[in-house]
Amino acid sequence: MKKTFIVFSLTALLASCSSPKISLSDAMNLLKGNWALQSIAGQSGLGTLFADKLPALQFDTEGMKVSGNNGCNNIRGPLSLEAGNKISFGQLAGTKMACPGQGEGIFMDALNKVTNFKVDNGVMKLLAGEQEVMSFAKGSQ
Repeated sequence: MKKTFIVFSLTALLASCSSPKISLSDAMNLLKGNWALQSIAGQSGLGTLFADKLPALQFDTEGMKVSGNNGCNNIRGPLSLEAGNKISFGQLAGTKMACPGQGEGIFMDALNKVTNFKVDNGVMKLLAGEQEVMSFAKGSQ
């Protein structure tokens, strides 16, 4: 029993370390460019939330800015990156078009929860701690 517990504990510890932390310059290179929303809060059927247009983000890592669309309005603002896969978004400005549905609000609330990220095989996951908030697919630059 004691041996099983130790093996389980070591497995859990190794699994928590499996997502490597990257340097700031590597993070800047990974995020640079356009990203299209794939899922939000575990929901991949996005047509009901975003009827007209799917959200997308564009990272300008040299200027430390983010821009894009939240499903209705264009957004832009400051971006903060730190070594260890840490990311945050400053106060974002946006256009003020009237938007049907709740997708825009859900997207903006989710974006405000993000603390870190990981990128694997062209998919970026924005996380709140260890929990996935949104995922994006890399688009053309």
